[in-house]
Amino acid sequence: MDDALTAITKYLVIKRLAGDTITILAVKEYLVDNLSPSTIGHKYRISKFRVRGYVQRVMDKAKNHRVAAAIVKRVFPYVIDIDPIILRVSGKYLCLLCNQQLRHEQVEHHIRRKHKDLVQTLVSQIVSGVRKEVR
Repeated sequence: MDDALTAITKYLVIKRLAGDTITILAVKEYLVDNLSPSTIGHKYRISKFRVRGYVQRVMDKAKNHRVAAAIVKRVFPYVIDIDPIILRVSGKYLCLLCNQQLRHEQVEHHIRRKHKDLVQTLVSQIVSGVRKEVR
């Protein structure tokens, strides 16, 4: 479960830093709130297949639906409080930390590569906070 906790937390932290709140909400609403992919897709104007894809990525990390749901439920409040570091203006993306302009497809790779220390710090803080809650 620890590996799954860290992997799922890292996935969600990167999505949040990139400003991709819809993915985080979709995963939470499916796994924790038990909403259907169709309902979530309609709510956020994305396809139900995209919702399933987001959830599948989290499920692959947990290898178990119940474990994934428990992790997302615990991690969600921490992740949603993180301020994004990517600003989107007129279809362009700007990293607020290093002032680099990016294309959409570069955003998450940029965060993983250039700001891995920030990602690791946030993941460590969240994982340790969740572990303290569980004890």
